[in-house]
Amino acid sequence: MGDVDVHGREGSIEVLGFSHGLSIPADSSTGRITGTRNHSPMSLEKEFDASSPYLYKAVATGQTLKSAEIRWYRINDAGQEEVYFIMFLEGVKVVSIHPGMPSVKLAGASAINHQESISLMYERITWKYVDGNVQYTDDWNQR
Repeated sequence: MGDVDVHGREGSIEVLGFSHGLSIPADSSTGRITGTRNHSPMSLEKEFDASSPYLYKAVATGQTLKSAEIRWYRINDAGQEEVYFIMFLEGVKVVSIHPGMPSVKLAGASAINHQESISLMYERITWKYVDGNVQYTDDWNQR
């Protein structure tokens, strides 16, 4: 659906920016936990691509996407790119899309393509550190 044409990643969406949070309320005087954890929306920055109309449809109709996977890459000691961390989301809702572009008057702005900020919520998330297969899953239905 996305425009990536790198071998092994064809059709995926290139993420240019990312933000996400997980917190639990605590009393600032005692450190005691005062509630249950809270997942903030996962925000992704991407360029307009073939996936854009599908993402707009998902937010406009309230469609639940079965899953989404975010793969994090690094350069290993051999100089090769490798996946080292994976976030796997299930029951995904696209909760907002905000298209944008920098001012064309700013220096260097012409090198930046049109982008959009996508916010996702989910029912379940798995964080996996690939080396050693260390992972944890959180399901919102299991409070």
